[in-house]
Amino acid sequence: MALRSISARVASAFAAATLVACASGEPAGDAEAKPPAELRASVDRTVATTGDLITYTVEVERDPEVEVELDEPGADIAGFRIVDLGRAPAETLASGRLLERRWYELRADLVGSYVLPALTATYREPSGGGEVEAGEISVEVESVLPEDRSEATDIRDIKPLRRIDTAASWLLWTGLALAAAALGLAAWWWWRRRGPEGGAPEAPPVPPYDMAIRELERLRRTDFSDLRELRRYYFAVSSVVRAYVEGRFGLNATDLTTEEILGRLGGLVRLEPLQARRLERFLVATDQVKFAAHLPASEEIESTYEQALGFVTATRPGEDAEDGESAAASGQTEKAA
Repeated sequence: MALRSISARVASAFAAATLVACASGEPAGDAEAKPPAELRASVDRTVATTGDLITYTVEVERDPEVEVELDEPGADIAGFRIVDLGRAPAETLASGRLLERRWYELRADLVGSYVLPALTATYREPSGGGEVEAGEISVEVESVLPEDRSEATDIRDIKPLRRIDTAASWLLWTGLALAAAALGLAAWWWWRRRGPEGGAPEAPPVPPYDMAIRELERLRRTDFSDLRELRRYYFAVSSVVRAYVEGRFGLNATDLTTEEILGRLGGLVRLEPLQARRLERFLVATDQVKFAAHLPASEEIESTYEQALGFVTATRPGEDAEDGESAAASGQTEKAA
């Protein structure tokens, strides 16, 4: 009887504790709370062949009141070329936290083992701050050729020699020569008909300054909210300024790298040192977006356009130079007539 009484008391105590826990609304084992911010990195494939595109995704999950500053991978992705990149709008999860996602399309041109380095991000919240990290990722790039070359199906034996009919070959080459001569005669006759006596004069070339202003005005209408259009804009505005430098100062800037251009600016007697420094700042700024995966803010985009327009306007040829160029072009036209 005593043992039965003790068991009843234990059961009653356990039931009372269970009712108290349920009434308080607290689970028996509290789940570990999430940190204010989390950083994750992943790839869509860890094994690829040369030339394949690999999508590298970076995700930041944070509380709404937390600010996160992420170190962009940029040029640190050694062994890979960044061919495209983008950023998805912030997404609100069911838990109320925010999820931000960025992606990079990578391409490896050489066979080997690569490591995408660990990423770090710092966060700030009302009560303090800290740092989060996403681990490194290993990627293996393999050759498109099979390891056993005997398995290749695109290698065939050499075909046996075939005797060529000399008479037929002579007739073939003679016919080709006559056809080429006929085409040449027709082209010469057409050129005579379209010459200064019978054709309209050619339109004079557009001056470099006018061409640059026209192209900059067209680029002004770019949709900068589209990240792909933004990258194309930076390539295009850089090309416009390089073409203007080539036409205005005679430096083949469209075929040179930024370092090669900067090394030759001192030899341009018509370019003042102040304008040379403005051109240097512009080229370096655009290269950061073109090749270092830098995402410019709206004020940087506006500054890039103002730098391009300011340089072209400040180095515009004077009226005397324009009159001289027009007179030289007119003289060449009259001489040709």
